Amino acid sequence: MKMIGLAKQVNGLYHYSPPASHLVSSFSSNKVCNSINSSTCNSDNIVPSDALWHFRRGHVSHSRLHTMSSLYPSIHINNKFVCDLCHFAKHKHLPFSVSPTNASSNFELIHFDIWGPISTASIHAHRYFFTILDDHSRFLWIILLKTKAEISLHIKNFVTMIQNQFHITPKYIRTDNGPAFLLHDFYASHGIVHQRSCVETPQQNGSVEGKHQHILNIARALLFQSKLPPSFWSYAILHAVFLINRVPTPILDNQSPYFILYDQLPDINLFKVFGYLCYASTLHNHRTKLQSRAKKTVFLGYKSGYKGFVLFDIHSREIFISRHVSVHENVLSYPKNSSSTTDDWQYFPISPSKLPLSFTDQSPSPSLPIIDDILPPISSSSVPNDVPISPRKSIRTRNAPSHLQDYVCNSSHTSTYPLSNYISYNNVSANHASFVLSLQTHPEPTTYDEASRHDCWKQATQVELLAFEKTSTWDVMDLPPHAKPTSANQGYKTCFFEI
Repeated sequence: MKMIGLAKQVNGLYHYSPPASHLVSSFSSNKVCNSINSSTCNSDNIVPSDALWHFRRGHVSHSRLHTMSSLYPSIHINNKFVCDLCHFAKHKHLPFSVSPTNASSNFELIHFDIWGPISTASIHAHRYFFTILDDHSRFLWIILLKTKAEISLHIKNFVTMIQNQFHITPKYIRTDNGPAFLLHDFYASHGIVHQRSCVETPQQNGSVEGKHQHILNIARALLFQSKLPPSFWSYAILHAVFLINRVPTPILDNQSPYFILYDQLPDINLFKVFGYLCYASTLHNHRTKLQSRAKKTVFLGYKSGYKGFVLFDIHSREIFISRHVSVHENVLSYPKNSSSTTDDWQYFPISPSKLPLSFTDQSPSPSLPIIDDILPPISSSSVPNDVPISPRKSIRTRNAPSHLQDYVCNSSHTSTYPLSNYISYNNVSANHASFVLSLQTHPEPTTYDEASRHDCWKQATQVELLAFEKTSTWDVMDLPPHAKPTSANQGYKTCFFEI
């Protein structure tokens, strides 16, 4: 027998403390060399002799130590040690390799991910979009979201749509570790295997993560091209996905995702310039014999299940769907916003076109097929359900309800019992009566234009500006070039003093 050390009993436990000679020899006998504060290697803060040059050179790598030992024969090293400090200070993420496996059929593997939130809410108050990618066909679906709480419902609806439309149930669903995707009971009931990526490892779901960059690149180009406000990003995203699904890609041997999924070529007549000028027919119920028969609109894309265009009325700012449209793809009709930060774009062809562009030629809208593949038939779509689609408005004369006849609703209505017949200031003092009446005789202006019409408010404004100048609150300077001044929200209030 050989004694390897002594143990001391403390509170019923034996504490083992190896001798210092064993610490020095453990490093040279291919044992693990831990950090300085470790009890296994350096409880007495003694650097092992074989690691001395490793510590001296700032924990250089084994290859650098081997190079130094060839230059300086006096340096003795042990290349088989493991140093905790090197891992603590230099540890890096392992590289990712391209996955050699791909889905062999449609809907065998589906990727889910959420993009957002975005600081600028969409015109319909969306801040997220839910991305669905089929691994085999690379077909994309996008669902706009206002909150992440809607995800679970959309996942269930999407799986139901796949089962009903394609008669197949997805085998695998791959997501990140977001709590919105944790539907264990639902996946188990349909025999779906839920694959999740490791924490802070989006590369394991990189197929859909990379698609976000692709979608946003095209959406930004569509917004810049059309000069629409940023709040229209949702329509740019939906139209970008519509185009991506119909454009051939080298990943699919120069075939489009639409062709792989539906086994037919997409209709080329559906490719339209995003934001181009359209004239849509007005509804018969909303016009008289002498009113306009069309309204000027902007093309925003298509809506699933409709055989028409999604249009934005420039004047009424209404979004609606219409089939009776005259298109002018050479004209981008939305007026440029003076506060827009997007520069005017230009297109420089290599050789000028021999055929001049005609800006007056009207081309009727072609016969459109029903768009049924942009989004699954669920609640969220390119035009949300809360947006009215050309509702019918009544032209009847509206009268106030009979139960409001005894009330003063606004200045245009008369009351049977006006308050002036029942309120009297005869019993109040003269000063108080004068004060009450002055509240109505001295109205407070709401804008500078109203205030500038009265000398008293002009004088009060001048006194206020002199006070700012005296206290150095503001510095008066010239407006920089290409800058636009902003208006100050200056309020006007009347002060009454008791005498």
